[in-house]
Amino acid sequence: MSTMGIDELENPQDSKVDLQVRLPPELLLVILHHLRFDRNALRQFCLVSRQLRALSQPLIFEHISVGTQATRQITSRSPCSSLYETLCQSPHIVTLIRHVDIVSPKLGPTWIARESTLPLLLTLLADAEIVRTFRLRCSSESWGDLPLALQHSIQLLIKSPSLRNLDFSGVVHLTADVFKYSRSVERLKFSKIIVFDWDPEDRSGEWFGTIKSFTSLDMDVVEVVAWMIAVPCFRALRDLRIAITHDEVNSLQNLLRHVNGTLESLSVQLIISYWPKGAPTCSISLPSLRSLRLSVGITKPCCDDDDVFHWAICFLLEQHRYKTLQHLTLDLRFDDASDPHALNWSELDSALSDVMFSALKTLVVTLFPMYPEAEPVVRLVGDELPRLLPWTAARDLLEILRLNRPTSSFFYWPGPLDWSECEGEYESSEDRRSSPLGSCLVPYLS
Repeated sequence: MSTMGIDELENPQDSKVDLQVRLPPELLLVILHHLRFDRNALRQFCLVSRQLRALSQPLIFEHISVGTQATRQITSRSPCSSLYETLCQSPHIVTLIRHVDIVSPKLGPTWIARESTLPLLLTLLADAEIVRTFRLRCSSESWGDLPLALQHSIQLLIKSPSLRNLDFSGVVHLTADVFKYSRSVERLKFSKIIVFDWDPEDRSGEWFGTIKSFTSLDMDVVEVVAWMIAVPCFRALRDLRIAITHDEVNSLQNLLRHVNGTLESLSVQLIISYWPKGAPTCSISLPSLRSLRLSVGITKPCCDDDDVFHWAICFLLEQHRYKTLQHLTLDLRFDDASDPHALNWSELDSALSDVMFSALKTLVVTLFPMYPEAEPVVRLVGDELPRLLPWTAARDLLEILRLNRPTSSFFYWPGPLDWSECEGEYESSEDRRSSPLGSCLVPYLS
């Protein structure tokens, strides 16, 4: 990796470069767009001329990710303090930042609570009123354990009129009061939150304006759903992505009943593969639904009445009475080397081929191996699926995909409503260079 510093990006030596042929800015922007994930190339462009510097810097600084100091870069300054110093020296760079990612390592000591310049950095960004996305990815911190200055700076950023997307992950104990007084956030994501607290008596108008998209992953959703129903900001929810167990079906049902008039896109992931027939099914009809995605896991039955298809099929049959569904995706995750022929494919085929699905424009079945031993099963099902679902396969819109990744990677926010749009770039939740929000690493600060 190049050792080029920020000062060189700020002061390219134009006198040393004399371009005989100047390309139009529109063409240069197209070239730079194709190089937006190549950080080193963009940094080299900054040294060519002032024109290329002006065109490259927005791509370099649009999405910054601040984490721990890399072991190979032993300096007296932390990445956070380096970034803060740069923004103070070059204020115009602040206006280029749109997405901010604060990341704590999964293993090892966390730095977020100890970094003294982090509150200053976030306050600077909040005052600029230009950041659109803020992600806080902790490892083991509780909100109450964070320094008061850091809490205050985060809340200032949340209240910023420019903020649209908010992501809290890995906060052990989170309180709903953090999100008061915001009027501009439209997309909210929670993941890996152990305890979520809220005051059922507090239903004042101090909450969000209007949340259009909500995602919940890897956490208990009961309290979160109760909060969403109680406060007014989720009444116009249009996009819901949620992972549940069979014990949380009733909570999901209550939430869907609350937003059934506005919900247009729904993604539901069944966390566990064992789904007893006695478990409740979701019987709420969604007349405005346009896009539906169901993800189920398939494994060897742990008991005789295990039926993972039953829940998904009942959900499909409940929705098809309305001819509004246009995009349907079924994710079948195979967890082991179970015999796929034992599944009730005929019932699924009958549900998918129903004439009430006449408005469908896309019908996608994706097959995933959870572990390497399930890969032969995925290949087998991929080859035989047209025979297992004959009526469904007869429709021209059916697309069968075999992907070597778990379904959960498609639920990471923000993500598009149509999962295939992120297939070419989003390799994993840890590869920030190819995240749906674009190039986000600042190499000389990470």
